[in-house]
Amino acid sequence: MILTCPIPMAQQLKVWQQQGLLEPLNRHFALELTRLHGDDSPLGLLCCALVSRNLSAQNSCLLLSDLDLQNPLGERQPSVSINTDLPGLLQAIAALPMVAAPGDKITKPLVLDGDRLYLKRYHSYEVSVADTLLNLSREQQPLSEQTAQLLGALFPGATDDRADNNTAPDWQKIAVATACRQKLTVITGGPGTGKTTTVTKLLLLLLAVEPELRIRMVAPTGKAAARLSESIKASKQRLGSSLDPAVISPEQVAALPEDAATLHRLLGVIPGSHKFRHHGDNPLELDLLLIDEASMVDLPMMHRLLDALPPKARLILLGDQDQLASVEAGAVLADICQGISQGSRVSREQAAILAQLTGYPFSPTENAGLGDNLCRLWHSHRFSGDAGIGRLAKAVNEGDNQAVTQVWQQGYRELSWLGHDAGKGLEQLLQLAVSRYGDYLEAMVRGESADAIIAQYNRFRVLCAMRAGDFGVEGINRLLTARLARERLIVPNQEFYAGRPIIIGSNDYGLGLFNGDIGIILPQGPDKRLLACFVQSDGSLLKVLPARLPSHESCFAMTVHKSQGSEFEQVALVLPPDPSPGQQQLISRELVYTAITRAKDAFCCLGTEALFAAAVARPTRRASGLAARLWGS
Repeated sequence: MILTCPIPMAQQLKVWQQQGLLEPLNRHFALELTRLHGDDSPLGLLCCALVSRNLSAQNSCLLLSDLDLQNPLGERQPSVSINTDLPGLLQAIAALPMVAAPGDKITKPLVLDGDRLYLKRYHSYEVSVADTLLNLSREQQPLSEQTAQLLGALFPGATDDRADNNTAPDWQKIAVATACRQKLTVITGGPGTGKTTTVTKLLLLLLAVEPELRIRMVAPTGKAAARLSESIKASKQRLGSSLDPAVISPEQVAALPEDAATLHRLLGVIPGSHKFRHHGDNPLELDLLLIDEASMVDLPMMHRLLDALPPKARLILLGDQDQLASVEAGAVLADICQGISQGSRVSREQAAILAQLTGYPFSPTENAGLGDNLCRLWHSHRFSGDAGIGRLAKAVNEGDNQAVTQVWQQGYRELSWLGHDAGKGLEQLLQLAVSRYGDYLEAMVRGESADAIIAQYNRFRVLCAMRAGDFGVEGINRLLTARLARERLIVPNQEFYAGRPIIIGSNDYGLGLFNGDIGIILPQGPDKRLLACFVQSDGSLLKVLPARLPSHESCFAMTVHKSQGSEFEQVALVLPPDPSPGQQQLISRELVYTAITRAKDAFCCLGTEALFAAAVARPTRRASGLAARLWGS
């Protein structure tokens, strides 16, 4: 017997479900799949349940080499063991009736590729995404004779002086130079490193060379799309007065598009269907696609985007590889960026071109892989080298708990720790939130404009690691609603009351509202009618009757996941005092890093030192074969 199991495996699956080690979906998936293929073997049931569980945990596949053969479900007291080594297990899985090998013409629901077991659909997604990205990376555009002059205008200053050994390279200039001849460009960097400024300059350069270039800009959520539009507008305003008009005219700057859409709107949602209007047989009408906040794009959505990309189009991915990955399966941006380290990893040909365009020396790499298409921005303009938020974010991102402790002990004014000490920390958090949210509620009473009230509200946010529980979004929203009512700042005597902030939970293309959009219920007009007010990506105000809103909830507190793509003056992070083992696994290094880097001026954390340290030491690991396909390792 390849498996040791004290009871029939179908019964064991139910026991694991009762113990919380499997979701009902995982168990029923295994039972139905094995029934359809006439295989009720213990190994078949176990593999199907594990693949389903891994997919629920946002993994693209089950990495069999990481499986504990003596305890495959991670039980406290193992009840099942696999009585063979990894080669023997792979051989046994390959023989299962529902398992195919890569390239098999017979359709089967599972695919065994090396030591990775996939649901067939996700194997197809991964192979397709890898093939498309690699094909794009191998195609180059001819360099224009104007490129060097345009780079000089966009990045003024004496190149020879800036490229000496004592001066840090201008990574923004290097990123633009990297993209000049590439069909695929990936620009990554932390908050404040100038990703949007860089891409604005890149688009200006490309438009100056090719004025008819059709550009579309997208982001995963409506909120992120609005922020991208705002950032592009701000960058255009800054650049308009600083560029040499003889090289790049004000008219060329003005012609740069500003509007950004969501991924779903770009692809064209078909009501009542999971399919989109644009796909391989009906590609998008564009010459360049820019995807911002690319870390939030999951594997299936990246497949759909690349499938709909026209053959001649350029692709630019923009994001922070160290942020939280997508809420669905895959960590595409992290996988794409896995092969780069500080500095550069470029081919001999690309090194020569970059040196020629920027004046900075580059050491070529024999096997550059995707390195010619990637550039990481290293210098943060938001956080100075000695700023507390920047230092804390850096220490967390590097997984250095000793440095994290030192930063907290420095006594930075912009950092504050609220411990779970007999409710004292929670009380301090509530007082802080009431004070900060009181500003926008008082502005509402004074009758200020909706735009001004929303801007005031967006200066502060409570972020939670979890959705449920007393210290999750649901619990903190209840507490803050009650406290604000006690202070007579709100009157929550009905569902839609004046001053209630709301976050949208689903897309409504008719209204123009999308998952993650945030607005406030405000009295409007002479009759003070209550309307839900949202600032749109073009800066205009959208007013909606509350009864017409799609699914939504209050937003005094929101999850860290939902905050991606946002920026606030001050952020308060809430971590639970006694999380379950499952919750602990979700509170990761990337989650804490993402929360910290949403703050511009001040950050505080309600939590325990042990949980914070455990999160810093726990990087997110998602099982995937994409990085290996892209980098050949």
